[in-house]
Amino acid sequence: MDQRIKNWLFHPWRLRILALGSAASLTILGVLLWSGPLRQWDERSGSAVWSWGGAEKQERRVVVVDIDEKSIQALGSWPWPRERTALLLQRLDQAGVSLKLLDILFDAPRAGDEVLHQALASPIPTVAAELFSLDAGHDRYHSGILAGALPGISCPAASLNAQGYLAPTAGLLSSTALAGHITPILDPDGSIRRVPGLICDQGKSYLSLPLAGAWAALQGEAVPQLQRGRKWTDPDWWLTVGDWRMPLDARGRYRVSYQVPRSGWVAVSAVDVLEGKVPASLLRGAWVLVGATAFGAGDAVPTPQGGAVGGVEVHAQALAALLDDRTPYTPQLASFWPVTAALLVSLGLLGVLAKTRRSAGLVLPLAGGASLFALYGLHGILLLSWHWWLGWVIPALYTVFATALLTGFELMRVRFERERLYHHLSSYLPAAVAQEISRQDPTAQVQAAHREATVLSVDLRNFSAYCEAHPPEESALLLHLFYTTATRVVEEYGGVVEQMVGDGLMAVWNGSELCVEHGRRGLAAAKALWRVLSAQLPMTGDRRSPPIDVGMGLESGMVLMGSFGPAQRRVHTVLGETVSVAAALQAMTGELACPVLVGPQLVNAVHPEGVQSLGQFLLPGLSRPRALYSLTVELDPQRLRLVYDAEERQQATA
Repeated sequence: MDQRIKNWLFHPWRLRILALGSAASLTILGVLLWSGPLRQWDERSGSAVWSWGGAEKQERRVVVVDIDEKSIQALGSWPWPRERTALLLQRLDQAGVSLKLLDILFDAPRAGDEVLHQALASPIPTVAAELFSLDAGHDRYHSGILAGALPGISCPAASLNAQGYLAPTAGLLSSTALAGHITPILDPDGSIRRVPGLICDQGKSYLSLPLAGAWAALQGEAVPQLQRGRKWTDPDWWLTVGDWRMPLDARGRYRVSYQVPRSGWVAVSAVDVLEGKVPASLLRGAWVLVGATAFGAGDAVPTPQGGAVGGVEVHAQALAALLDDRTPYTPQLASFWPVTAALLVSLGLLGVLAKTRRSAGLVLPLAGGASLFALYGLHGILLLSWHWWLGWVIPALYTVFATALLTGFELMRVRFERERLYHHLSSYLPAAVAQEISRQDPTAQVQAAHREATVLSVDLRNFSAYCEAHPPEESALLLHLFYTTATRVVEEYGGVVEQMVGDGLMAVWNGSELCVEHGRRGLAAAKALWRVLSAQLPMTGDRRSPPIDVGMGLESGMVLMGSFGPAQRRVHTVLGETVSVAAALQAMTGELACPVLVGPQLVNAVHPEGVQSLGQFLLPGLSRPRALYSLTVELDPQRLRLVYDAEERQQATA
């Protein structure tokens, strides 16, 4: 990848925006591909909120009269004779119930219908059950006579169209009797989570059993009204029954709240009611739901509470939620919720990145996990407090993608920055040193190493005078040429340029990188460097500017290499007597008119050819004299002439 593209792409905020945009795209793709599984996971995990927010008190306003196994064993298999069912309703009237809801179908004529008709026509409101078919793939069937059509509401948009029905048999209900449908809507996992509030058949609308029961309890004081939600916090539709209201979605369905645990219901056995064993205080004034849960009754349905329960419990949950105005619904603002949640999660993750300079690979996953818990917690709080069902799986899916991509991109960006930092570092330090420093803990103690090495000190003589007489651009170009050429030659002969300071440099063989026969290689490099620089350096020399020349000093011996200084500001350097001798030899080259001077330890170790002894000298800054040697190199006559002319001018001036 081109370096400019890398620099643009690996900008921190560009990369983070790219990661978040990719997460949004993957989320949209995931919703399109896995809409069904995601919806089911949302339903299951969302329904679990009721397990830790269920009602603590027992629900006593709604009582379930259960035709259970005990009743079947005592009185015979279901369905019972109509006379026995009529007797059960009469016992409930005698106990003082205020409303009876029958989760029982009487769709076929049977003996005893007249007795049951009289029981259903009692002054205490009674709501019978009817069942609609919503499956358009089956033939339409009609059994019995539908009852309880809503006045003034024909077939609104908030209703489902029936394809057939099972209703109470003709003559069983009076003309003023009410009925409510018990039509379930099964999710793909078989659970009942939504129930049609309104079903339309032949231009008339019919309420569900709990809603028809609320209407019957009013005894004609109010007619149910259907209104559109006007505020963003409203559902699509409100169905009001007196002081009660039921939120409906765009298709006229309401969500069943399973907030009351199964242990929270007051359920009595039908046989106990028939035999008068139920305390009158338990039934007096209650709304009673009569249904069959016995094995073989055919009314067992799965719910989010787990296991199969009688359908009567589904209606009991809806009825209790209606009384408390806590039926969960999806507000109209829910369409903005995934985007809003994604923005909040994005801001949170970006804030973590802005505050975290290190360990992003660990902190970001923790932040993503915390975001998931926060989303689920917010979903639960809104559901239990405001009864809003917003869903949390789609924002959670975005959170997973955003966290994974941000973490991956951040690790990739950090790696790129480390590589770029290493490349920058290796341009100021030897590659081996830069690599070692990049692996060290910056707070670690200083570590230095001794080496038997050869040190070359090179100086660009008269460069300061050259800078005075020439523009800065020319001086910089000359210095760049010197550094580049010297580095290339030194590295060709196995050495490493350890320092570049001012107009001089220091190269070391067998220092940062191992080098066999470092003395011979250093000498060969000095000769080659003199030859190359003599051809490249400008031939200048006048009264204002002495000629550019090169002086070099070589010595072998022990050196100390390492990085020194405080943790926040260190310097890599080479120390030791060998370094001092090489620098002093380089300083003596001008005085002795020898371009390359060699120290005694290097000569004794290598015994090179072309070396001439100059005698004993006390080098500047050192305490004892040393034997100096001159390395024979090819001298350019023209450059020598310029040097001699400059020296003569200096003597004449003096």
